[in-house]
Amino acid sequence: MNYGIRQYIFVIRQLTAREITRKYARSFLGIIWSVLNPLLFMIVMSIVFSGFSTNRTMYPVYYVTGFTLWSMFNTATTTSMTAFEDNKNLFQKTKLPREIFVLSRDYTALVNLGFSCIALLIVLAVFRVRLNWTVIIFVVDVFFEMLFSIGVSFILATIYVFYKDIKFLWRNFIVLLVHMVAVYIPIERYPESLHEITRLNPLYFYPNIARRCVLEGSVDVQELKLMVIWGVGMLLVGLLVFKYKENDIVKKL
Repeated sequence: MNYGIRQYIFVIRQLTAREITRKYARSFLGIIWSVLNPLLFMIVMSIVFSGFSTNRTMYPVYYVTGFTLWSMFNTATTTSMTAFEDNKNLFQKTKLPREIFVLSRDYTALVNLGFSCIALLIVLAVFRVRLNWTVIIFVVDVFFEMLFSIGVSFILATIYVFYKDIKFLWRNFIVLLVHMVAVYIPIERYPESLHEITRLNPLYFYPNIARRCVLEGSVDVQELKLMVIWGVGMLLVGLLVFKYKENDIVKKL
């Protein structure tokens, strides 16, 4: 591996370690909360929403699988928004690629997802869900959702430098969005008029691909195509937006 690339990866890991340490610095349980959080939410959501599921006994698996993918996107985009502003001294003076500040926040979200997957495995074991070869698609799904998240992160981080209000708008929007992508309630319980719109939403089909792989042991070719198109497409759009405004960002910071 090229020395420069190894150096960049080292910096991303150091920034990630700093973010994780800062997040759990005052917490007694520390990073264990990344495992406990989805489990605690699962218990609450199962009590509230299991009646909306056609298979109540599998609702906890349905919820935790979708919530794990959703949480990665939510964490990545929300924390990445301030990446340039929080590191403005390094952003202006360092010779490292400026993209690493957003990438480190997204990588942190990916690390958190890894811990959340422990909670998912616990739930799968409790409910005796048998995994087959489709679990490989779960990993691929996570990869392309991360590409999608990185693209959105670059757009939000760029906007935030010029318009700080985007932080509050996005946090409110994300609360509304989670109810529009069948994380809590299966799409079958949605009004029929919303089915097609929801199925075309990348924030629906990324978790849905994961649920198919885990719960049904199946894949949908059309969803896999959209998985790739949206992931790569959003990454390219995000990078283009950042590169277009990079010099303006330096001046603004």
